[in-house]
Amino acid sequence: MQNNAAEAKRMIWVAKNHDILITPTPISQSFLDYVNTLKGGSNIVPLTTSVTSTKRPLPISKNDLEAGSRLSNSLSLLSSGRVSCLEPYIADEVSICIARSMGDVPVTFSNQNARARPEATSRFNNKATFREFAPNLGVPIASGSVCVTAQEVIDAVCRALSVSDKVILKVARHSGGDGNFVISKSIEKSFQGATRAVCIREADASSIRAGVHEIGLIATEKHPVIVEAYSENESSIGVHFDIGRDKVELVGVATILFNPGYGGAYWDRSLVDELPKDVLAWCRRLGKYARDAGFLGPLSVDIVNAKEVGFFACEVNGRHGGFSLIRALSSSLGLETDIKKGERVVLSRTAIPVGIRFPDLLDLLEKRQLHYNPSVKRGAVVMVEGYEDRGPYDFVIVGSDRSDVQGIEVALVELFEGIKVAHFSS
Repeated sequence: MQNNAAEAKRMIWVAKNHDILITPTPISQSFLDYVNTLKGGSNIVPLTTSVTSTKRPLPISKNDLEAGSRLSNSLSLLSSGRVSCLEPYIADEVSICIARSMGDVPVTFSNQNARARPEATSRFNNKATFREFAPNLGVPIASGSVCVTAQEVIDAVCRALSVSDKVILKVARHSGGDGNFVISKSIEKSFQGATRAVCIREADASSIRAGVHEIGLIATEKHPVIVEAYSENESSIGVHFDIGRDKVELVGVATILFNPGYGGAYWDRSLVDELPKDVLAWCRRLGKYARDAGFLGPLSVDIVNAKEVGFFACEVNGRHGGFSLIRALSSSLGLETDIKKGERVVLSRTAIPVGIRFPDLLDLLEKRQLHYNPSVKRGAVVMVEGYEDRGPYDFVIVGSDRSDVQGIEVALVELFEGIKVAHFSS
């Protein structure tokens, strides 16, 4: 939720009937009504820590719970016993503080009647600790170094650039590629999975130090930086589990899409069948390891099929990441069983720039018969209304197979390109 206002608003799809949803940026009434309608009459109560829809909202913090704050005042107005449990996106210290402020309610995951353990969640949302336990489970990972000082970062980049033209630097705790940076010897427009890149002419210590300084990364014991040789992805895949006390359940496999120029993912039963058995086996080992370590709830294993390298694991997350919203929306529409059977495929596309208001966008989709039709379980859902009601917008597209959802996607792109041309002409 640190990325942008749109990402915070996506979280409404995670809420269930009669849930109270807390976000760091407001959700408009028009979007809330839209979500409630598609969910079939949900009654979600939204609470926010801010009165304004800032483009890059700060995550919810302990300061938001101080006496007299907007959130604490809102929580105090709730009737006694209204909240039975807290199910956070990540079970961290702030989540525990919120739970205590509401009468020490249990912190749960995936309807598990057991208290979540923040220390276990922290372990499985940290790329540095992942590099410690994954190799011991026979899980292949990218060669690299965990650095806790500036000099260690420079030395690690220097070693990596001696065997590769590109190096990726990762913040140990971040999501969605927001903390991935590339140092490269060559100039390229973009790198998959990284927010920005810095080009250096020479791979000497002075040039590398300048590149690291330009990125602004500071490595410490508390906040280490991981340095790895950058590998071009043939595909980036999330393997998703629900970790219960008695079982590790495979929920599904989603692949991340980088082209065209906006991101997304698709969830298709065939992805499970196409994944090599040995890869699925070491993903399951990671899931069982998490359960034995006391973790409960959603867990994703992020893997890459890299050119000339093959499959390796990048990280695990104590959450489903972007897949959480696809899954939540699919569950709200009653599609999860159909997807697992292979009868429906879901495709998401994020941050599509469309310069029209949210209500006008809905009207346009309805007129073109592109909006989701529950009677045939096909069409596009507006997953988020964007920032200040003018985009960019996120969409989830539902169809019978991959070619069907891609056809709807093409129709959407053509429609939005037409809007751009008309706007430019006027």
